[in-house]
Amino acid sequence: MMVNKNKILVVDDAVSLVSAIRDMLEPEYEVETAFNGEDALEILRKFKPDLILLDVMMPGIDGYEVCRRIRSDRAFGFVKIIMVSGRSMLEERLKGYDAGADDYIVKPFKAEELLAKVRVFLRLKSVEDQLSELNHTLNEQVRMRTEQLIDAEKMAAIGRYAAGIVHNLNNPLQVIMGNAQLLAMKHPDNRKIMSLRKAAAQMRKIIGTILSTSYRESRSECMNIDLNEVLKDQMELLKASPFFKHRIRTEMRLRPLPTYHGIYAHFSQSIGNLIKNAVDAMHEKEKGVLSVSSSIEGGTIVIKISDTGRGISKEKMGKIFNPFFTTKPLTAKDDRPTGTGLGLASSKEMIESYGGEILAESEVDKGTTFTVRLPIN
Repeated sequence: MMVNKNKILVVDDAVSLVSAIRDMLEPEYEVETAFNGEDALEILRKFKPDLILLDVMMPGIDGYEVCRRIRSDRAFGFVKIIMVSGRSMLEERLKGYDAGADDYIVKPFKAEELLAKVRVFLRLKSVEDQLSELNHTLNEQVRMRTEQLIDAEKMAAIGRYAAGIVHNLNNPLQVIMGNAQLLAMKHPDNRKIMSLRKAAAQMRKIIGTILSTSYRESRSECMNIDLNEVLKDQMELLKASPFFKHRIRTEMRLRPLPTYHGIYAHFSQSIGNLIKNAVDAMHEKEKGVLSVSSSIEGGTIVIKISDTGRGISKEKMGKIFNPFFTTKPLTAKDDRPTGTGLGLASSKEMIESYGGEILAESEVDKGTTFTVRLPIN
């Protein structure tokens, strides 16, 4: 297996010394050389070394000035600089540290001393690079989480307004249904009137589902929950999506279940996330099948949610429950599914808080099955 070597730039106007240092370092490191400060700064940008061995006294700009220019440019990151000089006075050392050098070695030096310093500062460079990458990742996650919380608050506000709007639709809908019934009594054979009554009844069912789900999700106390009703409600809410309505065929096999004691929102959200994930996985399919089943196995409630979507590779399978891991974009201009990478993670956390578990099985290009197992409480 090929291992990437650390890069070292040796800068000195003494050709024989540069050659000797190069021979000393090359078995273990990738080495580049320069014989004056100007060339060193030019090579630096292309070579991107991890460490520089920098002579102090050179024609043109000296080592102190080279060091200062490197430290003033953030593009060079955490590159380590060891200054090499024939001057051992304290003032010279302090001048080097003030210019931004990490260490100072005096000519003539022993090979063992130079190699020891090189190894120490390369290890330090590696740690600093890792910390910088971790810090960048954490900052990005904080930014994403902040955006998600802002979006969640916006959606919560929209949800509150929507619930009020849906509630206010009840009165005009009752008028439509009442008049449709009168028309049906006068014209019992008119198919258009029957179609109108059917559409109005569907609207009433959708409004009822939205209102009851919204009410139960707003309650934070424990209650007895019919998990089959949760599954039906989540499927009913998806009918507002044209993609789901026209391109997804559903199969539901629900066995009688005992009521489950818990907080309604925990189950509506976790199960809703799994169902939405299944639908999103079939977005690129012309036709898809969403299968939902419930049963009891021993002392355990088992809920299975399956799709015929693109599936999940083995490499990604181990990451799907990690917070912020997602294969979907955060935003999309078209109707492509979007995601934050928190849906499955939060579902897993909520189900596990009841002593349950979520398992996943998948085959690429064939589909995925999520299984929720809950001990009967």
